[in-house]
Formats: sequence, C-alpha cells, structure tokens
Amino acid sequence: MRLTESERQRLIRFGLAAGPAIRDLISVVKYDTFRRWCRGVQRTRVWKPRLPGRPSTEATGRELVVRPARENPNWGYSRILGELRKLGIRSVCRSTVRNIPKRHHIEPAPERGDPTWAEFRKRHAETLWACDFFVTRVLTPRGWRDASVLAFIHVKSRRVVATKATLHPTRRWAADAAACLGGAVEEAGLPRPTVVVRDNDSKFGEPFDEELEAQGIKPERLPVRAPLCNAHMERWIQSLRRECLNHFVPVGLRHLGHLVLEYLIRYDRERPHQSLGNRLLAGHDPPDLRGEVVCRSRLAGMLRHYERKAA
Repeated sequence: MRLTESERQRLIRFGLAAGPAIRDLISVVKYDTFRRWCRGVQRTRVWKPRLPGRPSTEATGRELVVRPARENPNWGYSRILGELRKLGIRSVCRSTVRNIPKRHHIEPAPERGDPTWAEFRKRHAETLWACDFFVTRVLTPRGWRDASVLAFIHVKSRRVVATKATLHPTRRWAADAAACLGGAVEEAGLPRPTVVVRDNDSKFGEPFDEELEAQGIKPERLPVRAPLCNAHMERWIQSLRRECLNHFVPVGLRHLGHLVLEYLIRYDRERPHQSLGNRLLAGHDPPDLRGEVVCRSRLAGMLRHYERKAA
C-alpha cells in the first residue's frame, strides 16, 4: 500500500503509543520499515530558523487550545474558539485553533470522537463491573471433572463476588447468577452496577443479558480475543490460581467452594494491593507501631498475612 504523508504520520503516532506490541499488530508495512520511519521523524526534529511572518502564539495560548481538544473529543474548532472568547482571549483566530492541534498530532473532532477503552473504563469505574468464568479440575466419585465458577469484580474497588461452583455450567445457570448479582452486591455493601462487561463465551448468551437488563444493568460485550479489555478479572483469576488453587486438589464442589471463599476473605481483608498503593481493600488505617507482630494463616498455612496486636 502507498501511504500519504498524513497517513504515515498517524501510523507513527499510534505505533509509538503502542510500544513494542506494534511488532505483532502492524500489517500495513513491515516492522523494519516502520522503525525506519520513526528514525526519520527523530532526525527531522532539529532546530529550524524562524521564518518571516506572523509571530507564533505564546505557550499559554497554545496550551489553552490543546487542553480542550484533548479533554473534549467531540469539540470542533469553533467550539474551542468559543471557549477562548469566553476566557477573554481575542488574539487567537479560528485558523490558529485549527493549526495548533495538528502540530500536537490531535485529530479533528470527527476522527477523535470515539472514546478509548481506558477513557470508558475511567468514566464508568464507579459502577463498572466485569465478569468471567474460570474452570478447575475437581475429584469426584466419578473421577476428575471440570467445575466452573462465575466471578464478578468491581473495577474501582477491586472487590469480588463469586458464585458457587457447578459441574454443569449452562446458560440457565449463568442467567440465575446474573439474577442474583444485585442482591449479592447490596449484601456486600458495594455500588450497584450499571454496566457489566463480559466476553463472548457461549455460556453467557441472551438469557444472561436479559436478566441483567431486567435489573437496569447494561451488558457490554468485549471484542473477540481481547483479554486486556477484561484485565482486572483475568488478573484476579490468575492470583486465585497462583496463590491458592494450584496448591490443592479440590475434592468435590464443597471443597472447591471453601477454597474460593477463604481466598476471597484474604483478598478483601488481608492482602495488600500494589495497584492501590499496597493498601487493603477494606481501607484500614495503619496500626500502632508498638504492637507485637503476629502471623495469621488460612488453609493450613498456605495463605499467610502479618498484623500487629493491639497495644
């Protein structure tokens, strides 16, 4: 494909933002060609003598143009110009408002109007939930069987609600779990969800979405083969397996349910979370440093944590 200069600049901008992952994503040109373009951009960023003509807008004025363009994807040039007039800035014209975002690689309003997944997640974090199934092997009187558990996570607080394990994960079972979500969230004292994101697993289906919609919750289907869009749920399942399930042989569904429940208690009340500044989800204040440090354990010492006794 032959790319125009503007198309090449857009590809460079988005490729640099993607980082090393662009090697597996780029398909328009070869990766070596893309790297050569990037080196060419870096070489051309040199000092240029000032050309005759109208002086450029001061840095403060440029920032007042760039900031609204970045923070409001749906605003056009005239809308931004109106905000500048409201702030008392008369020295900037519409052509300047059009040229400054282009120098900062900001697309016009129609092309930058769609919010990114990160913006969507931040906007809905207070009431955004995610869900997913995880499957593990359990030992039953009939031999090894696959048991499924459906878990829901509140994106902002990282609190998790999980269903009981089952050997028959049908669509009706998933729909019943969705019907009980509102009550489980209210019992845990968490914000009521307005959006629940899910993948395209066939066990969800229309009954699952209908039960959510009946409670005023919007089901949001994720793109195919995009696990990073459900990163919070995927990370919790990985932690559950690594810290707990991989060290046990679940004997029946009741044993598996006990393991998951004990890990949930540790995850919510005892485990520090790096993404939250190594704080507990419960949000307890730091204890008195004079207390004696003791070790508490769960599941025969597999899950340990340390705390101070009251002085």
